Amino acid sequence: MITSDRRASWREVANRRDELRVCAERAGLTHPRLGDDGTVIVHSSDPGYRSVGLFAADAADIVGTYVHVVTDDVPVAATDAPSL
Repeated sequence: MITSDRRASWREVANRRDELRVCAERAGLTHPRLGDDGTVIVHSSDPGYRSVGLFAADAADIVGTYVHVVTDDVPVAATDAPSL
């Protein structure tokens, strides 16, 4: 996984949203949303976080820096974020 000391902004993630939607679908994640701070919120029906980790690594490759990804079962995901 690529990590950096800089997190992707909303604009950086939004500019690559089409590619990121395809990437999330390929990882088996559904209902991707984009939070105000650039966080990508996804739903995973698989136990554990393997698919989320794979998506996060691919998202970082696509965007060019760390993309914060959370699942919709955490408190920070309780938002009306629009679809990615």
